[in-house]
Amino acid sequence: MRRREFIWLSAAALGLSTRNLWADNHFVSADPLIVEFDLASLQGRYTRVEDFYIRNHYEAPEARGTLSIEVGGEVEMPVRLGLNELGHLPERQVGAVLECAGDPVRAVSLVSDGLWQGWSLSDVISLAKPKRKDLYAHFLGRDGFARSVSMSQLMDGGLLATRLNGRPLLVNHGAPCRAVFPGLYGMNSVKWLEKITLASMPLPPVGNTYRELWKGSSGSIESRPLPTIQVKSVITSPANGAVLHRGKLQISGLAWSGAGKIVDVRVSADGGNHWRPAALDSGSSRYDWSLWRAAFELSQPGVVELVSKATDAAGNMQPAARDPRRVDLYAYNVWDRIRCIVV
Repeated sequence: MRRREFIWLSAAALGLSTRNLWADNHFVSADPLIVEFDLASLQGRYTRVEDFYIRNHYEAPEARGTLSIEVGGEVEMPVRLGLNELGHLPERQVGAVLECAGDPVRAVSLVSDGLWQGWSLSDVISLAKPKRKDLYAHFLGRDGFARSVSMSQLMDGGLLATRLNGRPLLVNHGAPCRAVFPGLYGMNSVKWLEKITLASMPLPPVGNTYRELWKGSSGSIESRPLPTIQVKSVITSPANGAVLHRGKLQISGLAWSGAGKIVDVRVSADGGNHWRPAALDSGSSRYDWSLWRAAFELSQPGVVELVSKATDAAGNMQPAARDPRRVDLYAYNVWDRIRCIVV
């Protein structure tokens, strides 16, 4: 059996649309299920539900139509919440990028932008009457995956989401409900959520998974929590390795950050020696990605290196290179570089 046939059959068996799974690097793994999104196929601002990236940690649990969330721990009144209880809360929606912490800098990636709808997690938690504010919330999914966030992170736009782009969540996106934390890497947005426990301490790290690792001067390794989604730009057109004709060229791409809106994207057509600003098309939410484009005139045949870099509203700039003291691969956000041939 050819590899493409294997990918098609595997995707079909998992209930996935095969329309955008023909490239070998879209379908990464079946167990756990990992499917990348081709950013160049984006139409409009938000990623189609069928194309939204998938990064499961364990086998997806069986579909369950009934929403039921238990909230307990350091609370005055432990509660189990269903639609009857949650339905009295005001609904919220927010456009937000989700990105896997291990996502590389390239046009086929574990990142997508979507319009999320549900209830504010601060409203949900308040129904159980937390005993104090300096707590951590532990989120447990029905697949067994768990993460912790601080109460301050939870209060800063955290969502109990039931819909994506106006549609009920699909199974591989966490149906019937999941957490969504705009600005934080995707592993914190626990899917198939069934339990929230408030505690005085966060869950202990699992080895070095989802941790920054820094090499000290003595050779020791320091482990730190991951930051918010780091500022990043990606070139989506032309494709790496494309054959281009001399004359006018429009370079386009996407840029995003968890710390604020993108305020500047610079693009180079000579490997980063000279730059020009790109035109930006930003979303209504500060957590949406920005679409950008820049025009160039290519007059010389040969290899051309196209480069992009972004800056967010907080002043964070996409770096040219990785800090040499970092020994992990998480939150990787160096300049995007592609090479094309001009004829």
